[in-house]
Amino acid sequence: MATQISLKRILYATDFLESSRLALDYAVALAARYQATIVMVHAVELSEAAEVAEAETRLPSVSRKMAISRLEALANGVRRLGIEVQTHVEEGFPADIVTNACDYHHADLLVIGIHGVHRGIDHLVVGSNTERILLSTTCPVLTIGAHVLAGVDLDLHFPEILYFSDLSPEAVAAAPYAAFFGREFNAPIEVCQLLPEDADPNDHSTRDLINQYCADIKSALGETRSDWCLPSVQLQRGMAVTQLIERAQTQHAGLIVLGIHTETHFGRHLHTSYAYRLLARATCPVLSVRIPYTASK
Repeated sequence: MATQISLKRILYATDFLESSRLALDYAVALAARYQATIVMVHAVELSEAAEVAEAETRLPSVSRKMAISRLEALANGVRRLGIEVQTHVEEGFPADIVTNACDYHHADLLVIGIHGVHRGIDHLVVGSNTERILLSTTCPVLTIGAHVLAGVDLDLHFPEILYFSDLSPEAVAAAPYAAFFGREFNAPIEVCQLLPEDADPNDHSTRDLINQYCADIKSALGETRSDWCLPSVQLQRGMAVTQLIERAQTQHAGLIVLGIHTETHFGRHLHTSYAYRLLARATCPVLSVRIPYTASK
């Protein structure tokens, strides 16, 4: 059965930094196109003094009132465009607030900005909050990285869609979104297929996996004819991780679509170290689609 995609409730999470401001432009453009409601969320982490003041006075602290004021200022600017906006300032750890808000508000899409790449203990990450959100949020996440060009207007256009796959169930879940935006924006879709370095195209297990992947793609897309669904195409379009990262940096792509997960059949080829390099280095937005790991076994 083909996956049905709706974009009626877009959750926009902001920390009021520059990357979040650019992410708002994309949230607004998508909301205008699909007549969606934007749910703006900001997580405020109060100091101990602010918490004591609120407990004693039973009134919002200065920090909370400032956050509410800034969020409402953003919302009012968007409302003037004729877009419905809801605002929510919640106290707590940002990743928890955002993921809970996605579930509570039944978000169809989460839009967030990411600040850049930091070197972790064993791999590159784009920040602990972003990492936790991507690995916890069940709705698709549109991330706007530090290298994405500003200047987005309401007439949003994606000249090309890059669909990054590694033959995993998460990649299958992401495929309908690549097809959806390709149709909506009349944009060509390039399949960038990641194969393991030691993969043998003539190996029976590799071919069986690709055949199953292509069958799943056909089911997810609801199409009986598609060049995505040919095993020979998947093998011909196999790329190394470094090639994917370089491709993600191109100025020609308008949107990258990929599946996010913690494990793959090929031993974490799109695990955090690679997926987050793509997110942080891409010069266009990245749409990440995740399914619970237990459902992908």
